[in-house]
Amino acid sequence: MKDLELILSAADVCSHCGACLPFCEWDAFERAHPGQRGSADLCRPCMHCYRVCPRAHPVTPKAEQTVFGATRSNDLLGYYVGAWGAKPVIKAAGVQDAGVTTALVKFLLREGLIDGAVLTRRNEAWIPEPFVATTEEEVESAAGSKYTASPALSIMATALERFSRLAFVGVPCQITALRNMQQVKDKRYDARRVKILIGLFCAESFTYGVTNSHGIAAFVEKELGLPLTAVTRFDIKKNNLLVYGPDRVESRPLAEVKDYAWPFCYSCRDLTAELADISVGAVGSKADENALLARSKLGLEIVEQAREAGILQLADLRNPGLIERIAKNKHDRRAAVTPDEERFLFKRSIRGNFKKNQ
Repeated sequence: MKDLELILSAADVCSHCGACLPFCEWDAFERAHPGQRGSADLCRPCMHCYRVCPRAHPVTPKAEQTVFGATRSNDLLGYYVGAWGAKPVIKAAGVQDAGVTTALVKFLLREGLIDGAVLTRRNEAWIPEPFVATTEEEVESAAGSKYTASPALSIMATALERFSRLAFVGVPCQITALRNMQQVKDKRYDARRVKILIGLFCAESFTYGVTNSHGIAAFVEKELGLPLTAVTRFDIKKNNLLVYGPDRVESRPLAEVKDYAWPFCYSCRDLTAELADISVGAVGSKADENALLARSKLGLEIVEQAREAGILQLADLRNPGLIERIAKNKHDRRAAVTPDEERFLFKRSIRGNFKKNQ
């Protein structure tokens, strides 16, 4: 057990995407029996948690071929068939930058192309909360970046039980995990019901922590002197973290908050959600636009439909080279897989190993 504890603490491989939770019988028992602690005997040799884990199965040419029927020509941005600077004709309130993601999801619901969308909103203390949006008002409630990891895929089981046509919006590791779920083809939770995957550019995510101890929560309240309930917005611009309060904006260099980043993020190569149908970011475009990449045939069709319907305005992507430079930085900082990580990843159950340590 001590050896296992060392592996788990040293490897720090979990991206906290939540993809393993719908498959885990151990977790299912504990959810069905609140307050009871499940037994390790519930951990089955099915290896589902291993098969869906984005750390064990990251983006590969084989995965691209499976999803898109082709592989990349651009090693830094992944496979894509169209790139633009995009902005909505009508900008929703509370969006982070131009608001392209919010506009696209609202369009999908309005046109009846999906029944719901798995999104992440936040509560008043900025704790991220995954949920299924079925109305345009609910979509708007999820607008804005949270910059902390959310187990967004943890609710996928209940979402797939309720809906047969879903959209999902998430960061690169979540997109990769969802593609892995689709390939597993588990009869209980058929992730192929997720019809459109919208990925968000992500360089790194911060640990939330607790306000009186550690993480971004403690940094905001203790170092910046802002109650989290008073924060109206987080943003990252020009290598600075910006925290907006009711009467002031605090800016700190990212280097100052690097210790709050998830260690996993430093071994992730995927900036632009390379397995998404559509990827959206806030770099490489004009200030009032989002960078928009269509990767799959379906993604391209949806972008074109949104333009024709007067939802989006599309222009040439202003500076794709900037996106490539940031992606290269993420590639270059990727740490080599440690021996501890290898030992952990080749255990038969990632989720079971984690739970035995709780």
